[in-house]
Amino acid sequence: MDAGPSVGSPIRMIATDIDGTMLRSDGSLSPRVKEALGRAVEAGIHVVPATGRPLMIARDVIRQVELDHFWVFANGAVTRHLGRDELIRGFWMDHHVARDLLDLLRQRLPRAGFALELEHEVAFEVGFERVVPIVPDQEPVDDLVAALDESAAHWQRVQKILVYDLSLEIDELFARVSAAVGDRAAPSFSGLDFVELAVGRVTKATALELLARDLGIEADEVASFGDNHNDLAMLRWAGRGYAMANATDDARAMADEVIGANDDDGLAVKIEELLAEDR
Repeated sequence: MDAGPSVGSPIRMIATDIDGTMLRSDGSLSPRVKEALGRAVEAGIHVVPATGRPLMIARDVIRQVELDHFWVFANGAVTRHLGRDELIRGFWMDHHVARDLLDLLRQRLPRAGFALELEHEVAFEVGFERVVPIVPDQEPVDDLVAALDESAAHWQRVQKILVYDLSLEIDELFARVSAAVGDRAAPSFSGLDFVELAVGRVTKATALELLARDLGIEADEVASFGDNHNDLAMLRWAGRGYAMANATDDARAMADEVIGANDDDGLAVKIEELLAEDR
């Protein structure tokens, strides 16, 4: 571990991943982490959870952490202000693009299954329940393209496509999906057994950079925290990027500093240090 980034501009935004970073491995929120996040808010810092989860799957965390300002969902596809129940920004995948990508991926990965993260729900094929810790309330669909057409008819916008194939390791699945889609979508993964496809090249960093601009905050005034592949862009973008001790090799390599593990309140410890800098 290096000595960490040098102290520069005061931190005005904290962007933190949820799973594997804010939450412990058992999915619980440490009282110390919750307190540290609250103290940061009291100090006038914008605390922005940035997660791969869609809003509908993040509600349990929202209730635990009690932060009702800006949140980034779906790996940057959606930014919302929860207290105002306001959509700040959305990057939606055109239904025709989603259909073309599904057709392409079915040809390249005939054993794969698929799911669609829509604006208000998830449509998924049989097998999806085996790769997610929280199974959506809906029943699986037989024809995802038909579900896509129905979502268009009901004005539901597409956030992401999810691809899973339990016959492949996640690194191999990611490589095959990336080769298939090229620059037509931004693939990532976050510790679960599926690859996520967002529109264009949208990442958590895309949403955070635009939100920071809205708030008059520079990148060097941002501290980001993450543990996985889908956190790489925001770890690189922020003035101070911190990877958890439990992070993947690529996240640790990207970060300016590796801090304590999620099960050891690593996020809280570093936030407490950042707050002490400004005293």
